[in-house]
Amino acid sequence: MKILIADDESYMRMSLKTSLNWEAYGFQVIGDAAHGEDALVKIAELKPDIVLMDIKMPIMDGLQALEKLQGWNDPPKVIMLSSYKEFEYVREGMRLGAVDYIHKPSLNEAGIFDALRRARETIMRERKQTDEIENLRQNAERVKPNMKAVFFKEWSEGAIRHTWEIEDKMKEYDVRLQAPNLVCFAFHIDQFSKVRKRYKQDMEYLLYFSIQNILSEVLRKFDEVEFFQHRQNGFAILKSYSSLRSAQSIYNEQWNLIKTVQNALHKFMNINVSFGISALHLSLLDVPLALKEAEKVLESNFYDKESGVIFYQLEGTGSVPGKKEDLNKHAFEKKVQQIKLEIENEQWERILGSMGQLFEELRQNRQLSKQEMLRIATYLHYAFSRACETETGLPIDEFPAVEEFFEAETQQQIYELLVQEAEYVQYKKNTNAASQKMNHKIRLVIDYIHEYYDRDLNLEELSHYVGLNHSYLSRLFKEQTGMVLIQYINQYRVNKSLDLLINSTMKTYEIAERVGFKSTDNFYIAFKRLIGFPPNEVRKNPELIRESETM
Repeated sequence: MKILIADDESYMRMSLKTSLNWEAYGFQVIGDAAHGEDALVKIAELKPDIVLMDIKMPIMDGLQALEKLQGWNDPPKVIMLSSYKEFEYVREGMRLGAVDYIHKPSLNEAGIFDALRRARETIMRERKQTDEIENLRQNAERVKPNMKAVFFKEWSEGAIRHTWEIEDKMKEYDVRLQAPNLVCFAFHIDQFSKVRKRYKQDMEYLLYFSIQNILSEVLRKFDEVEFFQHRQNGFAILKSYSSLRSAQSIYNEQWNLIKTVQNALHKFMNINVSFGISALHLSLLDVPLALKEAEKVLESNFYDKESGVIFYQLEGTGSVPGKKEDLNKHAFEKKVQQIKLEIENEQWERILGSMGQLFEELRQNRQLSKQEMLRIATYLHYAFSRACETETGLPIDEFPAVEEFFEAETQQQIYELLVQEAEYVQYKKNTNAASQKMNHKIRLVIDYIHEYYDRDLNLEELSHYVGLNHSYLSRLFKEQTGMVLIQYINQYRVNKSLDLLINSTMKTYEIAERVGFKSTDNFYIAFKRLIGFPPNEVRKNPELIRESETM
């Protein structure tokens, strides 16, 4: 592995290059740089695998150089060299993509090569993943020209109008379907926007490719079945029951297929899917109608707090379950306008009650489509936004984004976002009072940390627990406690470790694991930063704790 050293202190560069046995650890120093701009030139010329980069340098500092590297194709891994007073800079560097950092005042050979080994392991792992992804890409390219998929798309859209034409294509592509008793199972991925984020923008095809592979395997045990993807988050399974005549037998077989697909996708991809199932159809020409029925009842999952499975035949005429009398549009619009007026008048208790009543009536009625519901949500969102901007002076770019509503999959999620916005505006309007009285949800977060500090806690888990989005929880926690979330977690873990250090015979790494640190290095860094002494010194001399408290 090739190493470049970037530090403005010449003695530090010379010391690192000459005092360490690089070759013995499988590394080679190929150059050095005196500042960030020089480092970028050397990186482009020498193409190192890893750069040891000082944060504070003239002309261009390490953070600026690191930020520029993020736009490069295949940049080297960067390990920052930092001093104790530069902790905030270190955190910014890690955000910008640095893989590790080394504390300069405690610089030693073991620490340097431990960090380099970790960086090397990351590089090797990423190179392996790149090779695997490239292989998957090549395989995916080979299956793209799939004429069978084109046939299903044309068939399901009604572009094929003759039975004889359908039968010819079915024979050509070995389609395993027969009339009568033809059913369409439409399904989509729950929380699709979150699932998509697991994949890089140009890698989303791997999601669909994996689903197709899994379905190809699990559907082998079923007769007379085919599947295809008809839109981005829309999949269809066509199944015929030509040998079955009992409605109960068909119903049981349908549930068997649904559970097989749901279990497989959850097990192998950790995704959940919801189904809409059409009525039974007699003719192959009815496939477009069957897909339309399945999609219609699948959309009605929007009104349920938990997505699941809905059968079209249970609706009789195809209406949505639970539908009441026709919606009084005039009364409905009047209620929406009333909520807007309450927002303008800052009637917070009434706002929450009015929104709760409105959304419950809409859920019971079930006549509005998702798009119509989004229109209401965005209308109220901008009402909250204006109230927040004009009354509190809060910049609009700090207000929760409207895109979150379009990523919502259920009416309940839309309602919860609006409630969150109402609480957010109210909170910003009462900043002084709120600063004296801790927010209830922050209290829940703190209690959760105190109970589960030994787990691998993260922002996503905590924000999900209290029903807030990530950025808002981070901002609110800092405002309420004066500390960033990870700082509070580490401080609590360090405090819990003190008793184990002084009153137990556990090894230091065991204590680190017991209180929730992922690595002993992280434990040492957090402990020394908070206590002022490393754990082993405190264990030898517990009086150091009292000394640090009186300093």
